[in-house]
Amino acid sequence: MTHLRLLSHALPSQLEKIFSTVVFSQGQPADLPNRVKILMSTWRITNFGKGLTRSFTFKSFQEAWEFMSIVAAKCKTLNHHPTWTNTYNQVRIIWTTHKPEGLSAKDVEMAEFCNQTADKLVRQRKGPTSLG
Repeated sequence: MTHLRLLSHALPSQLEKIFSTVVFSQGQPADLPNRVKILMSTWRITNFGKGLTRSFTFKSFQEAWEFMSIVAAKCKTLNHHPTWTNTYNQVRIIWTTHKPEGLSAKDVEMAEFCNQTADKLVRQRKGPTSLG
């Protein structure tokens, strides 16, 4: 699968081209493209523009598994599930919607949740920081 490079380094004309290829599901909220743009510092648009993908690397298999367990619980509550793979400490995720086909608010919500969950696990591992 070919991925686009991170958009945080893209020129405005490149952003326009990339967003012209994103296929949003029917009936999505008007703010969805802005939420997707925010995610582009860490996520990529999938081939065919119908989803988001990202790879996470954790300190250990146990941490990767904890991440997947937390995300799986959220998936159950939203009834929205990713395509994902796990190899030792790495988790690769693709969020897309099949009906109606395209990128949806649920995909974006879950990508945001994945970012928050991974950040929280890293902060827990590092422990509290001194404000000193």
